[in-house]
Amino acid sequence: EAYPFFHELVEAFRDKDPDLFFSLLAELPETLDDSFREKLQNLLTYEEGITNAMIYPYSNGKIEAKNTHIKTMKRVSYGFKSFENMRIRIFLINQLINVR
Repeated sequence: EAYPFFHELVEAFRDKDPDLFFSLLAELPETLDDSFREKLQNLLTYEEGITNAMIYPYSNGKIEAKNTHIKTMKRVSYGFKSFENMRIRIFLINQLINVR
């Protein structure tokens, strides 16, 4: 019973249909495993955020990736001699400037 229900839920998410997605979550079958039901019901607490993610095409994923790259570079490099060198390196990695 869990397998077809889960795939129906995933299909509603991929089709970006928040009404169907949350109606499925609201009417969970009683035959599902208790821990599985608990995890799915936890999604209802984030209904507004999940709905916004389905409706709007915006995401901060690219910005978060750039922040992660910068933090990783700082951690790996153990500090640059100057801030200007680090700034140039960040621009080069993100292809914001070109080398002549």
